[in-house]
Amino acid sequence: MNKLVFNSIAVERRSSIKVIDLFAGCGGLTKEQKSTWKYGTIRVAKDSCENLWKDNPCLNDLSEVFLADWEEELRDIPRGEQFSIKADLNDLCRIGRFEMTQKIVRYFRGLGFPVCRDFIGRIEVWIPKDEGNAILYNRYTLRPYYKDITDGWQIDVSHSGESRCSKKTLYEVDLDDHGFEVVVGTEVLRRKQVKQHHFQKYGGGCPIVNRYTKKMLNLSEPRSYDRNKYATKMKKVKDFIQTYLVISQFQDALDINILNNGALIEVKPSNIFMVDDKAKNLKYGDGYVGAIPRNEFSEHGPFTQPQPFKYFFVSLDSPKSNATRNRLYNIFQNGRDTSVVCKGDIETGTNRTFKRLGEYLTQPISWVPKLSLSYKSYDTALQELQQHLMDDSRFIPGTNYIAIIISEIHKDTQEPRLHEIYYRMKELLMKSKITSQVIYAPNIDNNSFGYFLPNIAAAITGKQFGMPWGLESLSQRNDMIVGIGASKQQGRRPYLGTAFCFDKEGQFREFDCCQAEDTEALGTSLKKALWQFCKEYQNPDRLIIHYYKKLRREEGEQIEMMLKQNDLQCPVYVVNMVTAVNDDLIAFDVSKNDFMPASGTYVHLRDTQFLLYNNERYSDYGKADILFPIKLTITSANTNTGGILTKEDTIDIITQVYQFCRLYWKSVKMQNVPITIAYPELVAEYVPHFNDEDLPEFGKHNLWML
Repeated sequence: MNKLVFNSIAVERRSSIKVIDLFAGCGGLTKEQKSTWKYGTIRVAKDSCENLWKDNPCLNDLSEVFLADWEEELRDIPRGEQFSIKADLNDLCRIGRFEMTQKIVRYFRGLGFPVCRDFIGRIEVWIPKDEGNAILYNRYTLRPYYKDITDGWQIDVSHSGESRCSKKTLYEVDLDDHGFEVVVGTEVLRRKQVKQHHFQKYGGGCPIVNRYTKKMLNLSEPRSYDRNKYATKMKKVKDFIQTYLVISQFQDALDINILNNGALIEVKPSNIFMVDDKAKNLKYGDGYVGAIPRNEFSEHGPFTQPQPFKYFFVSLDSPKSNATRNRLYNIFQNGRDTSVVCKGDIETGTNRTFKRLGEYLTQPISWVPKLSLSYKSYDTALQELQQHLMDDSRFIPGTNYIAIIISEIHKDTQEPRLHEIYYRMKELLMKSKITSQVIYAPNIDNNSFGYFLPNIAAAITGKQFGMPWGLESLSQRNDMIVGIGASKQQGRRPYLGTAFCFDKEGQFREFDCCQAEDTEALGTSLKKALWQFCKEYQNPDRLIIHYYKKLRREEGEQIEMMLKQNDLQCPVYVVNMVTAVNDDLIAFDVSKNDFMPASGTYVHLRDTQFLLYNNERYSDYGKADILFPIKLTITSANTNTGGILTKEDTIDIITQVYQFCRLYWKSVKMQNVPITIAYPELVAEYVPHFNDEDLPEFGKHNLWML
């Protein structure tokens, strides 16, 4: 077994007995002050810390006290009576965590570095680097823990990304409040949180670069492609530890000793596992068994063929767009591109050869000229498409159609209305029971377009009810698997997407979508899907729900009530999944140059929480794209399991998740998120942009969003 380490260091307190300052609560706070109080303090309740009250009679008249771990944010908030008390922070480890948090924040702010909380409450330290007209900040997160992956204290350290900041202050620029953030001294605040004293002392702070501030301040944001993010993250973490944490000043400020000179904590071999080798295998149309679709799909063909279909083009009516459309037709049908390309005033010929689309699909494809639409302008595109689709004489009943939408709009365009056109095109086509495939026009002219074709072929296969590749080893359990993913976009209501009735081969039965707060609609859809599953497959052995967040108690109770209403007694397991790109703990394989563990590795973190790796590395020396792990938390959602997760169920559920990661058909590149989460997220991303903000019935029964 290879050597794995966590991005965490072991520490020990020089003394566990500390004097800490606690405060009583204070009434009469405004709504904004209450929010700041909640953000900047932790609540210590008598019923959960009885020994603290027993050892400190001065607290007897109080049912709760507070520790201020984010002191600068609380400068204007009144506090109740203060108590300085002694406590054993190894015994009161929750208080100990936040006392250590308080000292870390004090220390780095004392050095003049901005420090803030990230979205899950960890400390985020911003380390600056001058870039001329801007400042580049490398952001590092720190989180103390006690008896988590060690027998004592640890500090998890992660590099969470980069941010750029203008050197000009809000006093010096003219910006509306568009939701951007600012660096104000040693704080990072939303623009609306900036107060008068921030202007008096810091000129209101310096805006952080986002789309809006970048455009308004004419700031450049250099782009670079990091081919090995895993190794980069590892190096940055180790450099930060040696530069800022191992030094005596930091250890003295926290009154701790950092053990082993800051070496990363090794993962115990007993916590490292591997899925069964057969779970990695994928099957193709000619019977070949492999594991890497981007090397195999083109040669061995789809596992199951797509249903026969006819296709047509939708594109802008311009000489350039028409030429691009003709080139794509020749590539699809004939596998050749002999077009004349104009570059400036020079005309050059091309003679590129490709594998024809029909060869990828292992069946002939048919283009219908009279169905193609060349719309006059973006302003009229939707109206023209709607009128085009209303002419029923164009379409043959019972025939499958795919619209190939040739897009001139880059995904990073600064004009959102242009993006909306393509969302709405998909909606209009689905209402006419037509799926679609969007292709970015400049890619067609790219000399590397041959590498795009397998992705297009895989997506079209999935959209037309085929399987580009399938699983060789299938679960023998009759499980009903439900995936629930979410999308929250700025300025739009959050939506949930659901994928119901995945069977053990990875085939889905139905999609749906609803607003995130509409739990009743979600419950109704789940009940309907369960009834349909029982009708087709009889009662499930287990109901397994792949969820984008942790299940709340009331949600678990609703699921159990639904099972009772359907007279079912099966166990229910909920698997919460997040991609662990910037998470608190990631395991690195120090025996590899790129530090990425092999595909199928899973690491037991704590309780029922695991890290799972899916990538294209199957040997010690194999090369593969860098894919971060996903963090799984498996919980029982009903009383039929007795709250117990058996070893057999754990292995089975993790293996299922791993295999669903391997059935992502939007491209031939391996992904690290299971389709039970990824596909619903795509659905929830599209639907808020639809005119009706609802998923057309046709879209509930195919993979239109690939």
